[in-house]
Amino acid sequence: MSDEVNQIPPQSSQETPGPESDTSKILAVLGYLTGIVALIALLIEPYKNEKFVRLHAVQALALAVAGMVGSFLVSIPVLGWIAGPIVGVAVLVFAIIGIVKALQGEYYQMPVVYDLVKQFV
Repeated sequence: MSDEVNQIPPQSSQETPGPESDTSKILAVLGYLTGIVALIALLIEPYKNEKFVRLHAVQALALAVAGMVGSFLVSIPVLGWIAGPIVGVAVLVFAIIGIVKALQGEYYQMPVVYDLVKQFV
């Protein structure tokens, strides 16, 4: 009977567990800084199955691809000169947000990016 009184109520189902280790946070942050680390994190055995690392790594790779597209757009006269920097600033802002959320150990679904890559998470 005393076991029932001392039990801690379960957390709500909407809360997700944080990263399994500080290494997971570091991989997520480095993934946003350099896309190659995000790709490596998806291939390393202990981390490729961890949801926190997968979420941030896939989003970081999508941002890296968007950054490459933005770099390509700059080479197109007139339209690219406008669209390229806008894409570049958006990628930078989303990367900073992703880094902050990863350091805090939060799962963050980037507005446009997550919808494009959710099947890979």
